[in-house]
Amino acid sequence: MTPPDVESKHAPPLAECPNCDHMLPQGLGEIECELCGAVCRVSHEPTVELLTKEKVPCPHCMTVVVAGTGKRPVELTCSACSGIFNITSKIVKVDIQCPACERGLRIRPRPGKRELSCPACKNDFHVTF
Repeated sequence: MTPPDVESKHAPPLAECPNCDHMLPQGLGEIECELCGAVCRVSHEPTVELLTKEKVPCPHCMTVVVAGTGKRPVELTCSACSGIFNITSKIVKVDIQCPACERGLRIRPRPGKRELSCPACKNDFHVTF
């Protein structure tokens, strides 16, 4: 049986590659740019502090557990019930507007250029991260 997942409340800020100015994949540590292949060191001390001190309820017994680490995903064991669970990385989404009808869209940003189709007006447009 796989341990249940609990999504983290905190996420590292989105960062740009200093080599090509496109968005890096989300995360902290050694991150490789998907577009130019440059390896970048991403750190953000306030986020690491928040992740380390993050308190989440155990999905088995609802006891509050302190993560104690800045890494995500991480497997934790509840001290009250010995239940095992994972704290997963928070999925970041950004709000953009359709250039034709100005409808608000919420998407997961990914490095590079993406073609989107507005569900309201069916207009196709490109976004670059």
